[in-house]
Amino acid sequence: MITRKDRVKRLKKQARRLMLAGDVTRYLGKLRELYETRASGCGLAIG
Repeated sequence: MITRKDRVKRLKKQARRLMLAGDVTRYLGKLRELYETRASGCGLAIG
């Protein structure tokens, strides 16, 4: 089972790759997924 922590790590890694590749649209989509994953936890963790 994938924990929330693992999912956040994976999304951060994917977002970083997209940012470095210059794919802005997909990068922003990954950031949105990351935000939603973090916001769905026990409180809002930003950073």
